[in-house]
Amino acid sequence: MGNYKISINQLADFAFATDAKKRSIIKQQKKPSPFLIPWYQLAKSKIRKSIAANGDFEPIDNGINQLKLRNPEKKRQIIDKQVSIEALRIFKEIKLPELLKDIPFEIIKSKKVKSIYINGVEVKISPDVIYRINIGGQKYIGGIKLHVAKGNIFQSKQLKYISSLIYEYLNEIVANEDEIVMKELCLSLDVFGKRVISAPNDDMKSIKTLNELCGEIKWWWNIA
Repeated sequence: MGNYKISINQLADFAFATDAKKRSIIKQQKKPSPFLIPWYQLAKSKIRKSIAANGDFEPIDNGINQLKLRNPEKKRQIIDKQVSIEALRIFKEIKLPELLKDIPFEIIKSKKVKSIYINGVEVKISPDVIYRINIGGQKYIGGIKLHVAKGNIFQSKQLKYISSLIYEYLNEIVANEDEIVMKELCLSLDVFGKRVISAPNDDMKSIKTLNELCGEIKWWWNIA
């Protein structure tokens, strides 16, 4: 395998980016900043907990209260607090699949292997939550990837690429022989876009496009 690599949300971003943005994304992937601090960590953590609790909003409300008690001084911290509270409030408006609300499920611990390879490019999937549901004695698994970016709302196609990649990852890395990966439970959730999109039933078109995108990533990687 080559050294080409990209994270799942950055791949979705790359799909509709300008040439200048594509170059920027690849440069960031090639040389990630060691000082880069992720945004909205508390909000994302509370959303993950809410999903893991069958959509219970208690973690969301706790998160909002925690954030309200913060007294940030730096501009970044002020923005993080404001946007995090907004994200948590919006999440309460988003409708998750009924299966994740009606049927108790088991959380599957994250695997050491976080990536799959598409056309020679390592794509880091790292779902935010992976779950197992038992329906009539049959075990089904699914996973969800969050996107929390107020200024960068994903299009439906981008969300389909992400949910398709989650489906491929779960099949390749996570599912046991007695488990079926359910496409309806392979979800891409864009908080500020207020949308949840599952893996398409016929995902061959998405996979074909992803193969082409990864070929383009390799081209940019060698010139960026």
